[in-house]
Amino acid sequence: MLERRSALASATPYVSGSLSIAERPGFSLTQVAGVEEKIAAVTGPLPEKVARAQVNGALTIFRIGPAQFWIVGPEMDDTASRLQGQCAVTPLSNSRVRIALEGAPAREVLSMLIPVDVHQTVFTPGTVALTGIHHTPVTVHCTGETAFDIYVMRTFALNAWEVITDAARAFAGNP
Repeated sequence: MLERRSALASATPYVSGSLSIAERPGFSLTQVAGVEEKIAAVTGPLPEKVARAQVNGALTIFRIGPAQFWIVGPEMDDTASRLQGQCAVTPLSNSRVRIALEGAPAREVLSMLIPVDVHQTVFTPGTVALTGIHHTPVTVHCTGETAFDIYVMRTFALNAWEVITDAARAFAGNP
C-alpha cells in the first residue's frame, strides 16, 4: 500500500510566543449529499444551518449547503462506506490538507487573509466558512475561541501555508 505523503512535508511548523501554525494530519474527509434522515441515521445529528458544524463523538459534520455535508473523522473512519447506497458519497481525504491556526492573534491573522467577519461575536466556535486565501479556495472551521482549522486542496497547500505564515509574522513579537 502506498504511504500518504504530506503536501507540507517541506514546511516548518510556525511557533511564536502567541501563535502556532501546524499541519493536523490523520483525518478522513467525506463529502455527502442526499436525504438528511438517511445521513443522520449513520452520523447522528446534522447541523441545522449552513456554515455550522456539529460534533458527534469522533465525527465533525459541516453543513456546506442544502442537504450537503462534509464529514471529518479519524483517519481510518468507516463512515463513507456505511453511507454508500444511502446518499452521494465523495471521498476527499487525499485531496485536502488541514492546517491548525491557534493563539490570541489567530483572528487578526485570518482577518488579513479572508473576506469573512471573524470577530469573536460573529465567527464563534462551530462556525464554518467556505472562502479563499490568496485566490485559493479554503474551508475555515472555528474550533475554539482562538483556534481554527483551515482545509485547503493539497495542490495549493504549500502556497496557502506560506501566505498564512507570512501574515503571522506581523504578530511574532506579541506575547
